[in-house]
Amino acid sequence: MDAKQTFKIVAIDDNSLILTQLRLLLQHNFSVDFHGFTNGPEALDMIAKQHVDIIFLDLNMPQMDGIEVLRYLSDLNVKSAIVLLSGEDNTIIKMAKNLAQLRDLNVVTGIDKPITQIQIQHLMSSLFDNNKPSNVGLNTHTFDYDDVSLAVSNKQMCLYLQPKLSLPEENIVGGEFLVRWNHPEFGLLTPYYFINIIEESDLVHDFSIFVVDEAFAFIEKHFEKLKELTFNINLSVKNLEDIHLPERLADLASSYNVPPQMISFEVTESLLIENLAESLDVLLRLRLKGFSLSIDDFGTGYSSIKQLSQIPFCELKLDRCFIHGCALDKDKQAIIEATVALAHKLHLKIVAEGIENPNDLSFLNHYKIDYGQGYLFALPLKKVSFLKALEQQKPYSLRENYN
Repeated sequence: MDAKQTFKIVAIDDNSLILTQLRLLLQHNFSVDFHGFTNGPEALDMIAKQHVDIIFLDLNMPQMDGIEVLRYLSDLNVKSAIVLLSGEDNTIIKMAKNLAQLRDLNVVTGIDKPITQIQIQHLMSSLFDNNKPSNVGLNTHTFDYDDVSLAVSNKQMCLYLQPKLSLPEENIVGGEFLVRWNHPEFGLLTPYYFINIIEESDLVHDFSIFVVDEAFAFIEKHFEKLKELTFNINLSVKNLEDIHLPERLADLASSYNVPPQMISFEVTESLLIENLAESLDVLLRLRLKGFSLSIDDFGTGYSSIKQLSQIPFCELKLDRCFIHGCALDKDKQAIIEATVALAHKLHLKIVAEGIENPNDLSFLNHYKIDYGQGYLFALPLKKVSFLKALEQQKPYSLRENYN
């Protein structure tokens, strides 16, 4: 963490003593521009006018409570990290986090009162550690269509690979291609900063073909090393509006001598149902061309079982929101157990996404989950680093040795 970096922080709590304590704890080790508010409306007025890095929010307040504040933050399309504060039962914090995620808010954790220095240190390190990509001050409004279009034209977009490992053996059996923007000023940016612009514009079709083309070129170049693996590539639901997509992708695979059986195209569950008839036409023909299909972020939509029964998926990816902390969360355990049983009955392979700690992995290994992805095994790797990881196959060590 850069000791000179100043973080803009807003805290909302009706108890002024809590605000003072929080300010002192933060200022003890960090440079902060701290603004404390004892009511929601004043805080929201400031947040609407300027970027904030972290929002600390008490849930139980008179007049406007924390749940109402979350609703207004969603209306403002706030992307700041949000930390929930509560003296209530942990179930309240958990359910508030679930609600915030449904509203597309970035709730990173909940903290029980009284707040301690250790809690603050862990929080700040997890958010702003120098070992992680840090783009404080950026948000989804930093860039526009012209910026992203120019980046694509200038070949600033590049592919990384998230290894996919067999469980419990922890051998690399494939990878997921992920797009990053190598920005000349801001460094490496994740899709958070550009994917909405692409998917809401006419860039989406050509961009997806660019990703597939780059992925196939990599596989062809290193085919002897990669021929036993399978690779996942994300498709936008808007791509499924192109009835010629299966032929285009099959032609690309043929031109690069990539067997379609090596490729699984991922579609996000929560968006798929919007035009099921048209999507099903394209997806069925992708299967006929020999490609596999994966349903991504399973469990975050509203029609999961219906879609599983109607669409020829081969693989189900359990969303990270159910995986993170599952070793200690009975509700998440119940969801995982039920989903795994359903997947087995439908003869689907199962991928657990977002595995970040050994305790969660230990819990998951009690079930017949086929594959795992997550920072416990590796951060997304450069293509050359992925090849090195294949050569050595060291469990848990990929992040240390190859990033």
